Amino acid sequence: MTIPFDDDLSSILQTTEFAVSASYNGATINGIFDNETVPYDGGGFVTIHQEQPRFLCKTSDVPSVAENQQLVISATTYDIKAWVHDGTGTTVLQLEKV
Repeated sequence: MTIPFDDDLSSILQTTEFAVSASYNGATINGIFDNETVPYDGGGFVTIHQEQPRFLCKTSDVPSVAENQQLVISATTYDIKAWVHDGTGTTVLQLEKV
């Protein structure tokens, strides 16, 4: 018996739910954008905080993802710096604002 995870994922990634639309390689894809601020050790006495933008999407929407490709979310352009395919059909893109 298979689990209809792809149907569930499509529901979650609707822009009427949790997702936003993004432009990637000339196509519009949906995903969950997160721009958490995380502590960063800059080597001094004070902890620095920096943004860590990420975009979770369907792996099938980014089949040929590569470093320094661009993703545009709400008129902000990001370079893709790394990605993690989790083996369940989703990929997290680690981004850097251009």
